Amino acid sequence: MKALHEQDHYSVLELRPGASLDEIDRAYRAMRDTYDAESLALYSVFSDRDAATIRERIEDAYRVLSDPEGRRVYDDVRAGRESLAAPRAASPTSEMESAEIGAFESASDSFRDLESDIDEEAGEFDGPKLRRARLRRGFELDQISDITKVSVANLARIEDEEFADLPATVYVRGFVTAYSRTIGLDPTRVVASYLARVEQARQVQPHGRFRSRS
Repeated sequence: MKALHEQDHYSVLELRPGASLDEIDRAYRAMRDTYDAESLALYSVFSDRDAATIRERIEDAYRVLSDPEGRRVYDDVRAGRESLAAPRAASPTSEMESAEIGAFESASDSFRDLESDIDEEAGEFDGPKLRRARLRRGFELDQISDITKVSVANLARIEDEEFADLPATVYVRGFVTAYSRTIGLDPTRVVASYLARVEQARQVQPHGRFRSRS
């Protein structure tokens, strides 16, 4: 079995790639119950930290696969990775044909990159848009957490726009800056847009609910 950080979202939930939404829901509930903090099955098997990491991966997998748009983007990225990893059979293609195919694929890739960049540069940067940008670039939340040292829980709250559960704005600024820089977005544009949403939401929410930095 692959290590947890090497498993894709389907493997984490023990699902086949073509699973229905009902199957995803059932698998999520089963895995959530299995790795619940109070589960006797975890006693002496996993440390509290390891169990918490597994629960975060389960939540992240469900968050993506239960969202049709997020799942579509994730499946596209996953299919691309598998295509690059698959061995290519030798073919009698001529050098000229190979050059033409290579030029076409390069142009297609450039167009897709440009299309994604235009989409990401336009309008506000909200949580779902950041998630789609992350998935397009093939990042998992735990990978970003390893790089930025921001907890997976806070990264997920940023994507889910759970503003009341995020720490003070000064910390959110740092989190969003690190997140956007890691996935290749312009931090200045992302932070200004995202923090405007945070401040607007917090004007109507009691400040006592905000979490500490940790």
